[in-house]
Amino acid sequence: MFVSRLVSVVFLAATAVSACGASEVALEVGRTTVDRTTLTQLVEDSFGPGSVGATMNTDGVVKVLDQMVRYEAVIDMLAEHGLEVGAEDLDAARDKLLVGGFDPEAAALSTLMRWQASLDLVVAGGDAVKAAYEAGADVVGHNLCTSHILVLEEGEALALMGSLRSGEDFVDLAEVHSQDPGSAARGGELGCAPIGSFVPTYERAVLGALSEGEELVGPVPSQFGFHVIRIDQPGAVEPVPFEALGERLPGVMLHLATLTREVTIDPRYGKWDNAVGRVLPPDGPTSPDGAGRGS
Repeated sequence: MFVSRLVSVVFLAATAVSACGASEVALEVGRTTVDRTTLTQLVEDSFGPGSVGATMNTDGVVKVLDQMVRYEAVIDMLAEHGLEVGAEDLDAARDKLLVGGFDPEAAALSTLMRWQASLDLVVAGGDAVKAAYEAGADVVGHNLCTSHILVLEEGEALALMGSLRSGEDFVDLAEVHSQDPGSAARGGELGCAPIGSFVPTYERAVLGALSEGEELVGPVPSQFGFHVIRIDQPGAVEPVPFEALGERLPGVMLHLATLTREVTIDPRYGKWDNAVGRVLPPDGPTSPDGAGRGS
């Protein structure tokens, strides 16, 4: 329900801000702008009344912003190429959501329909989706050649990042610390694989690191734990033709959405890490009026 509740308020936020433009900006992603007041309301809507007190729930803010960036990026990418959902698309999305068990009386339904319809348009392909892909194909025109260290706690991954930046050997650290026994025995090496071979967060981080010219990226969360990733043998390859993407199309387009949108977050609320592809928390707690520690 977190995503569905989030979707409802995010869309209302985007339209409300453009209409009144009253307060300072908390988030910009592509052409969407969300103000601070709306972000506060969004956190409360997602986590329940009372979740915003004397200080705003930092974990809640980060989770909300992270979802907002991803969904707004998809909408913005499609609109850039002239593709917006129509009435029939929305009807089909509504039917899909209701069959999936979504509450037909839920306040979020109309907005969630728009998100679902937009994602359905991505899956269906078409000329505009092809144009969006070809406009950014160089960004994903890579084989993913990596090594990684998998640990269970984010703090341990951060410590490993510090050790590597201090000059410690990646192979040695992988052999000692990685919870992936197969790759740990090879010093963390995973070899080269095409897009679609890894879990989405891992894959997005590798592509983000390549786009930023980084050789090391992390911590990268996944269902397995936290990854510290080293980029091996970096180099572009000929992008896969659009017609040959097949089942990889939705994942590739979702990567492209955030890789090709400009994202700006008020530092009181967090920071968008384009290499990792996630919102990072601010340095200190944040109050509802934006007066965070160190501001």
